[in-house]
Amino acid sequence: MSKEKVYGTLALWRPAGDPFPRNAWFGVPTRRGGVSRGPYTSLNLGLGVGDEQDAVLRNRSILFGAAGIPERGPLHVRQVHGTRIVTPEDGAQDSPEEADGFLLRAGDPWTAVSTADCAPVALVARSGAHGALLHSGWRGTRGGIAARAVRLLAERGVPADEIFASIGPCIHPCCYPVGREVAREFSEEVLKPHPDGVALDLPLAISRGLQEAGVDEAAIHAAAECTSCEAASFYSHRRDHGLTGRHWALFRLAPPG
Repeated sequence: MSKEKVYGTLALWRPAGDPFPRNAWFGVPTRRGGVSRGPYTSLNLGLGVGDEQDAVLRNRSILFGAAGIPERGPLHVRQVHGTRIVTPEDGAQDSPEEADGFLLRAGDPWTAVSTADCAPVALVARSGAHGALLHSGWRGTRGGIAARAVRLLAERGVPADEIFASIGPCIHPCCYPVGREVAREFSEEVLKPHPDGVALDLPLAISRGLQEAGVDEAAIHAAAECTSCEAASFYSHRRDHGLTGRHWALFRLAPPG
């Protein structure tokens, strides 16, 4: 389950039920409330996808002002559909590292990963002292990026059974038929019948990976929204054949107290 919360002119997806400690903030702005046009309407946050640069920068400014993010913006990684997870100290903001996740402590800066069907995943320790933000498409999921984050948190003293996880809006099996070369990388449990053959249940695959790493199933919350189905709210690389915008999944662990 999930909810939308309005920030100024923007509507942001937020996990329902307040699954995280109070100092943790995880959310995904929907595509509404920006200035981009055409296939990028309207809050496209991604440069390099064909949208006008001025519009993207204006969209980012709108987001920062509405959500209370410093003007410099969140830290990013250069996503490569892998399993590498870095800390904010691993690279400068203007030259991001090749990785698909952040390992964070309370008090670290805002972070973001870019999505348009792949799943954003946030992990938070029960204490609120540590967390992680991940970009998990089928390759990262197959490679076990979520389990890697659980292991890295364990190295910081966070047992798997003290982790809460939220899987944000992503493509669901209703819209995600895959070929044999992808299907054979996954267990039958996460493959679903589809008119075009077989589909991957990406949120379920991520959830099962977390559970195998020791996270309690009851502590894992997955968004019900399918990015491909809900065109009014979400960009979808699959639905729009690559001509589309990008969301940022945003995460922050505020200092305790």
